[in-house]
Order: sequence, then C-alpha cells, then structure tokens
Amino acid sequence: MDKQAFLFTGQGAQFAGMGKDLYDKYNTFKNIFDEAGEHLKINLTDVCSDNLELAKTHNAQAAIFAMSYGIFKLLEEHDITPDCAAGFSLGEITSLAASGILNFKDTLDLIRLRGEVMQDACETFPGLMYSVIGADDKLVEEVCESILLKTKNYVIPANYNCPGQVVISGDAEAVEEAVKIFADKKIRTVKLNVAGAFHSELMKCNSHKQFQFKEFLGTLNYNLPKFDLYSNLIGEKFVFRNEHSSLNNIKSFMIDYIPKQMSNPVRFRTELENMSYNGCGLFIEIGAGKVLSGFVKRTCENAKFVNVQDVETFETAIKSLL
Repeated sequence: MDKQAFLFTGQGAQFAGMGKDLYDKYNTFKNIFDEAGEHLKINLTDVCSDNLELAKTHNAQAAIFAMSYGIFKLLEEHDITPDCAAGFSLGEITSLAASGILNFKDTLDLIRLRGEVMQDACETFPGLMYSVIGADDKLVEEVCESILLKTKNYVIPANYNCPGQVVISGDAEAVEEAVKIFADKKIRTVKLNVAGAFHSELMKCNSHKQFQFKEFLGTLNYNLPKFDLYSNLIGEKFVFRNEHSSLNNIKSFMIDYIPKQMSNPVRFRTELENMSYNGCGLFIEIGAGKVLSGFVKRTCENAKFVNVQDVETFETAIKSLL
C-alpha cells in the first residue's frame, strides 16, 4: 500500500480571505487560529482579510502557519495522519510542529522571530524573486553564474520546485538582468509576491535580530518526531528516527539548520523524488493554494494528490481518504 505524505505550503501562497470558512465552521481550527493570534498579539482574522497586511513577511508567516497547522489538527481529529511530511520553506517549520519536534507555542515564537529576521534582511538588502518557467536547471544555473562573474551582482537559483521550474533570487539589478536574458531566449518568468530575496545570501543580514534568533533556538525544547521528515536543504530524510538519535542531537542540529534553511536553496523537487522513491504514492497538500500539488503532478509519475485549503476541499478529502 502506498505511503501517505503531508506537504505544508510556504510563503507566497497567501491570499485575502484564506481560512475564513474553516474558522467559521470548525471549532478546532478557530481555537488554533485564536490561540496563535493571542500568543503573537496580532488579530490573525483581520490580517487574513487584508492583502496589504499579508504582504508583510512576519504577518504572512504567522497566518500561513496557523492555517496549515489548524488544517493538520482537523485531519488528525479524523485519524488522517502521514507516514512522512515535508514543507516548502516556511512549510518546513510547520512540519516540525506537526511532527512534534517543536510544540505549538514554541513554533509560534520561532516563526515570529524568523519573520522579523527575514523582514529586517529584506529592508537591509532589498531583492527580488522570479520563477523561471520551461528552462532546465543547468541553464538557470549558468545564467546566474554568468551575471555574477560579469557584474559581481548577486543572483542564484533559490528554489528547485519541479522539472521545468526554478526560482531565482538575489539583488534587484542582478535578478532583472537574468529576467532579460531569459526573455531573449523566449523563456517565461513570473515575479513572486514576496518581500525580498529569500533563500539567498541576502538573508544573512548581520543584525542583532539574527544573533537573538540563534540564541532563541537554543532555549527551545525539542522532541523526537512522530513521523519521517524531509529536508529542504538536502532533499533527503532527516535522520531523527533511529537508535542513534537523541534530543541533544536534534537540538544541536536544529540550532544550526534553521538559520541555514532561510539562506540556502530549497530542493523541493529532490524531496518529492525521494519521497516517491521511498514509497509515497499519495501527497496531501495542506494550506493555502494548490502550488505544491502542481509540483507533485510534474515531478512524481502516477502519484495521487489531494489539496486541503477550505471547507469544500477538507470535506472532499475526508470522504476520499477515509
């Protein structure tokens, strides 16, 4: 029987009105949303109704996490649980909470500080991200390298999403130069709705906030995960569920890993390929939008996928999965 994988959405998938019908209908979801907003001292229902507020990194990350985690708990109530999980960028932090490595309130604090660090980096080193559609990985890498060598301006492949789709990230001048080169080659690009150059060196702002962030990670309690997790950085399973794992190992690993995760490429295509190779045939996308389901469709031949983002898709998923 095929294994079941949960995929948690990341920043950029947010939209005004997300989660409202789930909030109105299900107390479990409402309680999580309210608890998250109260803990973070923001009104998440107001944030989720306003595209301008959702454009702010710290707001977007809190709202996306609360929505995804709330849906996860609704599925869990119906005894729908994964054999393994992965998340895209911010979604990887959601996967840590869902697996039990981090508790809910610690994760909220982590996401708040992570969002502040990233927003600070965006304001200090402004940048852009574009999705490159229809080019192979090697060509995208060569274009980025040529710009760096020729101009010293910074642009890299930041997200390896699926075959034929790579996201570039870097300073505005370099990214726009890359976009022009792709246009000359008749390759389509799409600007992403994000605040800066995520998953690039521009996220390594030498600020007091970053120092605080690493110190904060050392204060958290970490637990063994309930299911396997796959890593954005290497595209393979975290080795946390064997006889050699310990809570100290997990803690030291996460203190190093989580800051790196913000400033290094996301190898989501490799994650999907490895999950499929290891027996995952059903992928359940949890959170706003259907982007990750599209990645599955284009990466994993014959895989089935389900998206859960509102009352209709939740109720359809419950019927089909049970």
